[in-house]
Amino acid sequence: MSNEVFLLRAKLADKKKSLESMKLKADNYIILLRDAIDPYTDDFTTLDLDRASITLADFVALQKAAKTLKEQVARMENDLNG
Repeated sequence: MSNEVFLLRAKLADKKKSLESMKLKADNYIILLRDAIDPYTDDFTTLDLDRASITLADFVALQKAAKTLKEQVARMENDLNG
């Protein structure tokens, strides 16, 4: 097996680890959003929508990065598997 293949497999493993890390961050963003926007509150004017807005913007950026990374992983797996 060539050096190129080993390097590609190492990069692929790193990208998959990054995706797992992103999944954990996404889970945390969901928890933060549920905390900021409590659906059981009686008074919606008490919701921390500023915090929710910032969290959501970060979550959207994370999702975009994860989609890009997933596409890269799929291409790399395709390259490795023929």
